Amino acid sequence: MKGRRMLAVVLLAGAALALAPAPAQAQRSSADDAAVQKLYDDFFEAMRQGGPSAAVATLRQSGSLDPQKAMAMERRLQNTRFPAGRVDSYTVVSEMEIPGSFRFRSILFLTHHETGAVAWRLRFYQKPAGVWVIINVDFETEFVEDFLRLPEIQFEAFRALLRLPGALEEGRRNR
Repeated sequence: MKGRRMLAVVLLAGAALALAPAPAQAQRSSADDAAVQKLYDDFFEAMRQGGPSAAVATLRQSGSLDPQKAMAMERRLQNTRFPAGRVDSYTVVSEMEIPGSFRFRSILFLTHHETGAVAWRLRFYQKPAGVWVIINVDFETEFVEDFLRLPEIQFEAFRALLRLPGALEEGRRNR
């Protein structure tokens, strides 16, 4: 009799464990989506209204960049020849999330200017306290389509190859 009771207890415990909900996995939430969208909306709105310095200031204010990184980014933005005119609008091109990790996102954007477009990659990270920040900003003014189409490492190799002396002429001959 004891054996049957023990078997029944084991079976009931096993059934209870099988029916219990799995531990909660981190999931993407609409609050996270809204926090990330606010960061990039603020960044591009500042870029539209005040140019690169204003955009970097929004990153400083959001706690995204330490002062040294902010100064380096501001210099890089100011030394870049953007298409004529300020940003008048932007488009989200694609978003990448590492499967199972909802605390890191990489989003590609296209900003529209008077005479051209600029491709952007913004990387977002959620700190352990739950606050989202922009941890990296990259952009491309020359090879816009390739920047948006190719994975980052392939694009860097492609850009380096194109900048080699005679690379464009050699590529045209091999077609």
